[in-house]
Amino acid sequence: MESVDLTNSAALALIGVIVGARLLSLLTALPLVVKYWAVLKNDLHLLYEVTSNGLVFYGGLFGAIFVLHRYTSKYGIDKKLFFDFCAPLIPLFHAFGRIGCFLTGCCHGRECDTLGIAFRDSLSAPNGIPFFPIQLVCSLCNLLLCAAVAAYEKKRHAEGKALRFYLIIYAVGRFVIEFFRGDEVRGFLLGLSTSQWISVGILLFYGVSALTSALRKKRETAI
Repeated sequence: MESVDLTNSAALALIGVIVGARLLSLLTALPLVVKYWAVLKNDLHLLYEVTSNGLVFYGGLFGAIFVLHRYTSKYGIDKKLFFDFCAPLIPLFHAFGRIGCFLTGCCHGRECDTLGIAFRDSLSAPNGIPFFPIQLVCSLCNLLLCAAVAAYEKKRHAEGKALRFYLIIYAVGRFVIEFFRGDEVRGFLLGLSTSQWISVGILLFYGVSALTSALRKKRETAI
């Protein structure tokens, strides 16, 4: 893979991450806006603060995938090889991103008196309240996932499957981790957050795809 491809794709991926993450952040803030609309409609500054803060990982991930898919299509780059190369890098960058979340106080965990860490000058989390450092747990899990995806790609050598492997494992982990999150602006529907519903969607998508593929192979074998 040429260095120019990596440079261009990195720049485009950054744009996709920012745009996608902000769009999904707006979506997750909508329930909070509806809930407190009576107050927010009279305070445009507060409305701006509620809807302009934060980036949502899933939005950034799919934004980057969309942009890179268009880029590889336009210039005839092998998609399977390209995304296999990128797959281990996603959890690696995400691990460092979660450390940044911990340092700023965003994406914090639930209140926890035993293992909690209280912020004193955070603009993202309530100060003086001990929160479980779920950001550091996420960072560690992402580092482990990076190693797992790299090992899977190296061992299996199944072109085009490293990204799928990453998405499935991450979806399961993200669904569980969301129960330990304590920040409010994450969107909720039927008791599940926006990220949990996206995780369910990913798992259903690949589950249906695997079932469809198995049935197709069974029919071909029977012919």
